[in-house]
Amino acid sequence: MNQRLKGKVAVVTGSGAQVGIGREVVLAMAAEGAKVVVNDIVKDPDGSWGADRVVREIQKAKGIAAANHDSVASMEGGQNIINTAISNYGRIDILVNTAGNYKIKPTVDVTEQEWDAVINVHLKGAFACSQAAIKEMIKQKSGGRIINFISIAAYSPGVGPGPSAAYCAAKAGVMGFTKLIAEEMKPYGITANSISPGATTTLFPFNKGGPTPDLVAPMVVYLATDEAKDITGQIFRVKSGDIICFAPPMEEPGPHQYLHKIGKWTVEELSGIIPRIVRKQTAL
Repeated sequence: MNQRLKGKVAVVTGSGAQVGIGREVVLAMAAEGAKVVVNDIVKDPDGSWGADRVVREIQKAKGIAAANHDSVASMEGGQNIINTAISNYGRIDILVNTAGNYKIKPTVDVTEQEWDAVINVHLKGAFACSQAAIKEMIKQKSGGRIINFISIAAYSPGVGPGPSAAYCAAKAGVMGFTKLIAEEMKPYGITANSISPGATTTLFPFNKGGPTPDLVAPMVVYLATDEAKDITGQIFRVKSGDIICFAPPMEEPGPHQYLHKIGKWTVEELSGIIPRIVRKQTAL
């Protein structure tokens, strides 16, 4: 590892699942030298915290990690999550919002409680954590990185394991929110990008034998580096070795920029390619 994130502090929400994108991201960031906060409310079958298990994995590999068990679904929870980084490491440089839930149900049958449960984790959670993190990043005057996870359901809602109105709405909301803060935060050197992943996880086990979540992690790590300081407001689809840099939705788009590789990308490879395809995209 080149320790591209040495000296950085990262928070990754929803990173305590046994098989999940958040777990792979926080492991990869710790391996690149970041001090990390592992956040999750999930518990393992034996009743222990999943976040604590991931922290032990990181520490066993000589990384630096702290656990947080707050829910992202409230403003207080979002603030507490960021406070864990501040109290342990004195700063926050990177926030990755991967926390999520999913409820398959026809729209006409969705209850208010079910709607709120999904919206609050995905959309309110992204807002609560981002707002708390951004306030600290602005005070630090050294830039920052926000990486939010959306879904193909945000722009192709017919794709997925089953109907979920709240999930589609929440992920579309996160996509718009990320675009907004990307523009708002430019004067402060804080970037914001969205990733639409494709992977088999604990939350989405329907694609057995499909892409593993570790294949998503290198792109997240790259976007968190200093090398990606000029990449902001972008939407990336990351699945297996395929990466798409989407043309702006809801406008007259030029062609999307598409990359393919058999196997797992490395951060070094992405560092050499992503700036070029983003420049090409914005020039269209």
